[in-house]
Order: sequence, then structure tokens, then C-alpha cells
Amino acid sequence: MKTFHSTLSRRDFMKALGLAGAGIGAVSAAAPVFHDVDELTASSGGVQKLPWWVKEREFKDPSVPIDWQNLPKMEGTFPYQARPTLSAQERYAMGIPGGSSGTWASPEQAQVLFDYMKKEFPGWEPGYAGLGDNRTTALFMATKFMRMGMWPGEINMGGNRVNVMQAILKAGGTATFPSFMGLRSSETLRPQDFGVPRWEGTPEENLLTLRQVVRFLGGCDVGAQEMDSDVFKLFHEQSGGKQLVIENVDEAAETPTKLVIPAKAKYILQWTARQPYESTRRQAGEYEDAAVYYSYQRFPFVGAIIQEFIHALGYTAVSTHMMGYHTNAIATLTGMGEHCRMSSPTLVPKYGTTNRAMWVMMTDMPLMSTKPIDFGVYDFCKTCGICADSCPFGLIEKGDPSWEATQPGTRPGFNGWRTNTTTCPHCPVCQSSCPFNTNGDGSFIHDLVRNTVSVTPVFNSFFANMEKTMGYGRKDSRDWWNIDDYTYGINTSY
Repeated sequence: MKTFHSTLSRRDFMKALGLAGAGIGAVSAAAPVFHDVDELTASSGGVQKLPWWVKEREFKDPSVPIDWQNLPKMEGTFPYQARPTLSAQERYAMGIPGGSSGTWASPEQAQVLFDYMKKEFPGWEPGYAGLGDNRTTALFMATKFMRMGMWPGEINMGGNRVNVMQAILKAGGTATFPSFMGLRSSETLRPQDFGVPRWEGTPEENLLTLRQVVRFLGGCDVGAQEMDSDVFKLFHEQSGGKQLVIENVDEAAETPTKLVIPAKAKYILQWTARQPYESTRRQAGEYEDAAVYYSYQRFPFVGAIIQEFIHALGYTAVSTHMMGYHTNAIATLTGMGEHCRMSSPTLVPKYGTTNRAMWVMMTDMPLMSTKPIDFGVYDFCKTCGICADSCPFGLIEKGDPSWEATQPGTRPGFNGWRTNTTTCPHCPVCQSSCPFNTNGDGSFIHDLVRNTVSVTPVFNSFFANMEKTMGYGRKDSRDWWNIDDYTYGINTSY
């Protein structure tokens, strides 16, 4: 398999850090301290296989400070920028490629992005759809199919043009197959239907079982947290105009006005999925490209299967993933990652921001809680700022974190950063610019970086420029077609 990073000897790397001759003791202070092998192997509960340089924290105490007493409940739904109404053909006639299908960019924002890309990658052109050349555009168009679990619109079936979504809506269904209640297929057999006891495992066994299913279906890691009144504040109160509530009922329910979580379904399950690394950092154009859309094509289906698996075991499982960005806030509690300057994504230890979508489900299947983690990101983001400098619209906050609700649609109560999503066109720049992104190649450098990042100030500026010195960071999208990429774009050996 081809290696995509430039090489650098350990001696030269240490010299560049200003640590040459200092010995390993100069950086060892960042490592978590274990007193014996049992303590080391028990640190992640046997479920989360954390790298040795990741430290665990106490429950409900992530690296981003939270004032639980004064943290308000998130009102309404997550605030997105309104989609433009011009069609692709109308915009193209105006001299601005792209369109309203799958993008939030206004014509003015699109022009800003095109100018940005042309400056970043000389010779790059937006093409007819605002995404680049024909091959890149065609791959994106293919990965749009059933993205986010949406039923297809008009497609060819048996020689006829059939609008599947309209047929399902007419029958009383919804526009997507992932749902709050889950599939609950009539073909799914459950133990209680036959008077058979359901699976009863320990909370740790149950979480390990779900991790096995997640991995089998192409996901990555799992985490869990028990719901209480504090954690429920992280959930947006509405989805699709319906109130999200917890009630003392036996079964979950969805009515015209509310989504009901049974109080007994107090265990939060969270799972992650890796996103193709090389194509992620080669996104260019008006909005997120095939790397993102293919992830959102594959993994809503996986989530629906996981939900159906829990249902088939005899338990309740409801999904709240599409109800806002509470998933990322909860990820800081379940140990999936840390809050970072970009604020909307959660930055994970091994893959940076190329770990897609922290799905969230509520279940009455008892799950062992996993702890928040700390690998120096929260402190590092205070001095890095690459994503904020890279944002073509200046929507990512610069400077120190704040306790205040500094952006529209955000809230106070935590000392962090907030991105203005009400005017964010979902362009591909910030996610691919994060220096913590990796596919596993050059892992010595990344491990050393992560081991020293929070305790070696001289390192921050060096790491922040790593994409210039060692080939990390954003790359020209036109080059991707010539590299020897991994299956699914993912190095599974790391």
C-alpha cells in the first residue's frame, strides 16, 4: 500500500521540535501514569481501546469545562443556514455553477469559495456543478443517492420513472428510513413473541456486544452514558416540530406533537464511523464532497440496522441522531473525543475530524458508561487556530474559549468555542484542514505529537504548520485519482 506522507527521521523531527538531545524524559510528562499492568488494561473498561497517550477523566467532567447547574436546555432545533431557492440551471446561467440540491451556499458565498479554491489550488475550476472536474462531480452525484437515509426521488425501475419518496409519503411514511422509532420490521422476530427470555448480559457484555455489531457493519467505536437531568439538557428539545420528552411509559411513541422516550430507556449508546481520509482532505468546491456524502449514504443504513438489532434482542431503541448537534456534545462525555475549536465536530484521538457522525440512541439495554477523555486537544486548540484561519467566511471563532453564547443559535454554560452555523454553507475547508487528521501513516509522528501537545509549548506552532513541512493538511482534489488509496479510503490497520 502506498504511503501518502513525506518521511522524516526521528532525530530530525526531535530537532525540529527543539527537543534533540533532551531524551524521552522531555516528553514523557504528557503520558498517563499506570502503576501496573492490571491498571493499564482496566483503564478503558475493556471496551474502548484507547491509545496509551489518552487519559481518562471522571464522569460528566470532559476537558471542556461545563457549568451543569447553569447550562440551559437547548430550545428548538439546530439552526442551519436556509437553503437557496435557485436551481442549478438558473445559477449556471448567472455564471455561478452549483445549485440548491445538497448545498447551503448562496450565489455570493459560492463565488467566495470558488475564489478561495482557485487561490489554494492554481488551475482548479469549479466545473458545471461547483465541485471541480467531471470525475469528481460524477462521484459526488453518485454518493448523493439515499444520503442521510432519504428515500429516492424519481428513479428508473423496471423501465419506468418512479418517485419512491412520493409513494412512501402518500402511504403515510416519512422522507427517510432512519427514524426515531426505528424500522421495527414485521419480519423481525423477537424473543418475547415466543415466550423466550431475551438476552441478559452485564452492562459491559452488552456494550461489547454492540461494539461487535458496530464493527461488523463497518463502524468504529462505541461509548455509553447514563441519562440524567443534566445530560438531557444537551438534547435539542424539538425535531421536525415535535417535542422530545421523557415519560414513564412502557414503550417509545411518536405522535403528531411529540417523541416519547421511555424513562427506562436511560442508556445512551453512541457509535462512530471513519470517513475516507485522503478524499476528505482533497475536498474542493462549493460544499462537502463525496467523502462526506458517501459516509452519510452508508451509515444511516448501518444505524437503522443497529437499532433493529437491539429491537430484535427484545429491548427498546430509539434514535435521536437527526435532532441536532447534541451528538457532539454527548461525545465529549462518552469518551468518543474532545470539544475543539470547530465546535460542531468532535475531534477523536486517532483520526482527528475524519471520524464521521457520532450517532446517538437511547435504550433500556443496560450499558456500562464510558469515561470522558483528554489527549490535549482542548488546550492545543487554544494556540492552533488553523481551522479558523482557513474558514473562507470567518465563522469559526478565534481567540480563547468563552462561557458566553457568542454565536446565533448557541448557548452559554460551557467554556468553549461556538461556530455560527446559521450562515455556514457547509463548505469543505475546515474539516480537511485539521492537523490532527490521520489515516495511520506516519503514526510515530502523530503519537509523539499527541503525547507532547499539552505540555510542550514549543511544539504548538510546529504542529500547526505540519501540513506544510510534512505533507499533511488540505490537498488538491485532482490528485486523488492517481493515488493508490485504501479500501473505503480507510487504513484499517490503525
